[in-house]
Amino acid sequence: MTVVKINENNVFTVLTRASIALTLALALGGFLLVSSKFATGVLFGGLLAVANFYWLRNILQRALRLTQEKASRFAIIRYVVRLALLGVTVFVLITYVNIDIFGLILGLSVLVINIVVLSIYYSSTLKGG
Repeated sequence: MTVVKINENNVFTVLTRASIALTLALALGGFLLVSSKFATGVLFGGLLAVANFYWLRNILQRALRLTQEKASRFAIIRYVVRLALLGVTVFVLITYVNIDIFGLILGLSVLVINIVVLSIYYSSTLKGG
């Protein structure tokens, strides 16, 4: 087994893999300890969070390749579309699929949890400097 050093080049990969792993662990724990409805909410929320993160990265990479005049309009339009689709998806999941709202919120938070853990890791390995 090799140890992977987390650096600026692989932060995105580490965050997405850790978020997927945390989503699966929380969904399994939710299924065993709470209910299948809760676990489904965690699973859908985590997958939405990771997909949203990938989509945001794609938008920003494409916007950075454009000229300054076109980049802001491109990014704003894509941001609004992405946010609207995420909102519609969450609405459909809550209203029609009838998943647990608290599970969905926990699933949507896995990326934030991993960013906090990664920040703590960075601050402890860099020793405050």
